[in-house]
Amino acid sequence: MSLELVTAISSVVTALVIGATAIAAMIQLRHMRMSNQITALLAIQDEFDAQDYRAADGLIRQEFPAIFEEEGFCEYLIAVLNDRETVENPRYTQARVAARLVGNTYENLGALVKRDIIDRGVFLDVYCWIIANAWDNLEGWVALTRWAVSEPSIYENFEYIAVISKDHLAKHPETYPAGMRRLNPRLPAAATPLVGARMAVPAKSAQ
Repeated sequence: MSLELVTAISSVVTALVIGATAIAAMIQLRHMRMSNQITALLAIQDEFDAQDYRAADGLIRQEFPAIFEEEGFCEYLIAVLNDRETVENPRYTQARVAARLVGNTYENLGALVKRDIIDRGVFLDVYCWIIANAWDNLEGWVALTRWAVSEPSIYENFEYIAVISKDHLAKHPETYPAGMRRLNPRLPAAATPLVGARMAVPAKSAQ
């Protein structure tokens, strides 16, 4: 076997080894990214399941956005944000603390999505409706906070995920795969009278 042929074979083998190594590295990186995504999603779920968050989220659902119709709460929030003395109101304090906790949670989550630390498609598939509803509840909080401290960049990351969530819902009102059969879960028999009663209520009264 000539030296030229040996050299040629060696070059081909070297190229194949390099190529196989590169492919293996790409596969490993893909697996690592998938593992990181799973870890991130589990961490988000743990955050949402935390007792403090659930309590704050429940309070916001009860109080917001209606609490911003109370001039007293708006005055209280402006005073607190500007480090001014104000008459303490336990209800207002609880609402402020809850809004800050939930708002900060979504702000941090928005940064992770914006920086591609969490896959945007997976995030929207799982959380878009939650984020859209949260923004609707806390829009007044964001607006008044920005105005009170003259800082329009506050909660920008929360705003970002709210925008992409609302856009996703408008474009994909259903996330179920097209053409896939549905199971159509049936209501429990005991719930049937309740559903019938709700459907019989006029739309304006139901709100």
